[in-house]
Amino acid sequence: MLKGSLGSPYLDPAMARTYRLVTAPVQFTPPASDLVSLLGPAAGARILDVGTGTGIVAEQIQDVVGPSTRVVGVDSAIAMLAEGRRSMAYPVVVAQLSELPFETHTFDMATAGFVISHARHYEAALKEIARVCRDGARVGFTVWGSLPNPAAQLWTETATQFVPKAALTAAFHAHIPWDEWFSDATKLRQALEGAGLADCKVETRTYRMRMPTSNFLLSREASIQGAVLRERLTDDQWKRFQGQLFEAFETTFGSVVEYDRDVHFGVARTH
Repeated sequence: MLKGSLGSPYLDPAMARTYRLVTAPVQFTPPASDLVSLLGPAAGARILDVGTGTGIVAEQIQDVVGPSTRVVGVDSAIAMLAEGRRSMAYPVVVAQLSELPFETHTFDMATAGFVISHARHYEAALKEIARVCRDGARVGFTVWGSLPNPAAQLWTETATQFVPKAALTAAFHAHIPWDEWFSDATKLRQALEGAGLADCKVETRTYRMRMPTSNFLLSREASIQGAVLRERLTDDQWKRFQGQLFEAFETTFGSVVEYDRDVHFGVARTH
């Protein structure tokens, strides 16, 4: 999670904790595990985890190859990094994706889980990741696909009774400008090849998301749109929103929210 500003959950310690404990285990850990499997890191490799956040991908790397592998995380969201250190310790650096503070050809591999869509200029970001990797290094990325998310849609429909949909959409796009663009798998391949990467392979996998309704609603509060909504509503309005939201979800989903999401994986090599 590399980007943060007013209204961003990435700067809020409480929301970072919700992300690590509630959101990540269901939505982000399974794709992180698959990304690491596709890359096949070797013991002793120097690996950069871009947008490391609370360490979801880094933890999967260490689970596969052990502590001998030198994983370094980079992220601009200090709250996410601090929360990650509650469960694991590895070197982390606070920096923006567009300006990675590493020498050219430093790393043997790089991972970037659900972060490239956050970059204002994704082409430059991809080239910067390639720059800090040695020639022939494997690099891997994940982005969300295009399957509809009925739970998120219901949340947004309820939220727009309190805040104009345009405001929520603008806030989301301000933080994740390329989410919709990268939902097309062909665009991910196009971006990797356009950045000068070689042997580009893209595949899509579908995951069943399942969590208690209360956990899903908590995770949405810790989202970008949730943070923006909370800022704009008074305490009374927020309580009314929560009441309507709970009623809508109980009617539609019951006690458990369950839906499918697809993830695009892009794996390539640097020249």
